[in-house]
Amino acid sequence: MPETSPRRPGAVASLRPRGALPDYLRADIVPVVPAMIAGWGLAGMYLSLGPSVAAGLLELHNRLIGGVVVMLLAGTGAIAIALLRSRPAPSLLAPSSALLGLGTLVSLAGTTWNLAWLAAVGTVVAGFGFGSSVLATFGTFARLARPHERSAIFALANIIGYLENSVPAVLGGIAVTTLGLTTATKIYALAIAVLTFTALVLRLNQTRTQRRTGVTSSR
Repeated sequence: MPETSPRRPGAVASLRPRGALPDYLRADIVPVVPAMIAGWGLAGMYLSLGPSVAAGLLELHNRLIGGVVVMLLAGTGAIAIALLRSRPAPSLLAPSSALLGLGTLVSLAGTTWNLAWLAAVGTVVAGFGFGSSVLATFGTFARLARPHERSAIFALANIIGYLENSVPAVLGGIAVTTLGLTTATKIYALAIAVLTFTALVLRLNQTRTQRRTGVTSSR
């Protein structure tokens, strides 16, 4: 693909990792961050606690079930990306946040009531929200950033994503040993739901403000 940014001196210096978020983008990026944190945090939860929840709370001891649990989330997310990849990123942020939160709560209800089918349905809903959230968040970064800013902005986005994929998973594992699997799962799931609905409210408020002021993004 042809390069979109002009060449500049400093090939060696360009190898130094750098993340940045220009001031003029912050108002548009703020609603994206909670959705990004929630989506990758949910993925971390399923990768770290999913098999344990299936065995310990739903009493599904077949080891294959642990892989199925992860597949339901990640596989549905991949399908969502394939189906929605042509949709504009702004139109996906609110519904993806709603699906993430709803699916997480339905999955939590399934594990609480020991209903494996309900937990599976919630996982599929959350997975669709996860995939569309990836499109919405990274699509927003790509749409708003200028070509010469994209490397630093996407570096920042990946830092956020990987931290939220790993740090909560580690904290969740610590919580399991101190609070128990049931309590740790409930706290983790409720925290993700709060983040998703925060992202939803921020996005709806942003949309109302843009309509009231007549301001739309030109990029």
